[in-house]
Amino acid sequence: MKKVDKILNLILPVLTIACIFLVWGITAKSVDNPFILPSVREVAISCGALFKDKAFYLALLKTLLSSLIAFLISFALAFLTAYLTKKSAKAEVILRPIIAIIRALPTVAVVLMLYLWTTSDIAPVVVTMLVVYPTLYQNVKQALDTTDDYTLEMCKIFNVSKKDVLLKVQLPLAAPDLLSAIGSGLSLNLKLMVAAEVLSSTANCLGFMLNQSKIYYEQATLIALVVIVIAVGLIIDGAFNLLSKKAGKWKC
Repeated sequence: MKKVDKILNLILPVLTIACIFLVWGITAKSVDNPFILPSVREVAISCGALFKDKAFYLALLKTLLSSLIAFLISFALAFLTAYLTKKSAKAEVILRPIIAIIRALPTVAVVLMLYLWTTSDIAPVVVTMLVVYPTLYQNVKQALDTTDDYTLEMCKIFNVSKKDVLLKVQLPLAAPDLLSAIGSGLSLNLKLMVAAEVLSSTANCLGFMLNQSKIYYEQATLIALVVIVIAVGLIIDGAFNLLSKKAGKWKC
């Protein structure tokens, strides 16, 4: 039964993707207008053209780097605040309304304000960091909560230092959930970064290339860029989920 489940787990995602492409192909054939919906073949040709273009790689590198910077800042803040709230109930009470306000911020309005206050390169990083932070905070907090009170009490009895409790007890136990949170966070970060770059009119990045494709009605290139962003996000998420599973086996 387990072998059948494993086979199905491999086949079903492939079938789902095949169905998506089939529906896309049929719809594109029915519309018969590449300016509205290009065919799968036309998008594949555009993908090939992008991979031969040096400017694409530079744009991808800039977007990935900006996304990584935003993620590292938001993750550091999320980890610090989650750790503080775990140690102090008062810290959680203080932080709760701040998290609620950040979560409720309208992304488009924040991008426009930051565009006026900063530069088109900095605005996407800040807005992505703000949007991702509440989700990361919640995920990190849940990951740290995997350490039960009994284990922490035993650490107190044996006079284990707070540093060792964090580095040798809490982090190893939270590793699977943290890795999963990092994967989903990085994937979300990338999508938000591209959207923020489009709104901020950031130069020489994936958002800029999407804007250019829209302006010049290069629909096939626009969809090709979207497909590439989705693929990169899935690869990142999948890689960290795999690491999470391995960390979970090690913990057991």
